[in-house]
Amino acid sequence: ISNFVQTLKDLDLWDSTAIVMGSDFGRSLNPNSNGGSDHAWGGNYFLLGGKVNGGQILGTYPYPLTPEHPKWIGRGRFIPTTPWDAVWNGLSNWMGLRLDEDLDFA
Repeated sequence: ISNFVQTLKDLDLWDSTAIVMGSDFGRSLNPNSNGGSDHAWGGNYFLLGGKVNGGQILGTYPYPLTPEHPKWIGRGRFIPTTPWDAVWNGLSNWMGLRLDEDLDFA
């Protein structure tokens, strides 16, 4: 990705670019009967760009990672504190969509 970013900078496009990387699902913390993990909630996203105010982690980390946590729902799964689509609201605002009806459409 560094070559891609450098090319965008060379073309003076980096400040008007946003790159989003997202996982399609989270994974459970506890192994299943086959020793693997199952689908769960709470994937992760990375947002890169010239105007991105980076170096932040948004949302709340579920600590402690135990069944005593109020967001624990069993089998190593937690309910996330931030909706998966929250990144798209901020990105849409950055692209100029401000009205609720525009955001609903986008």
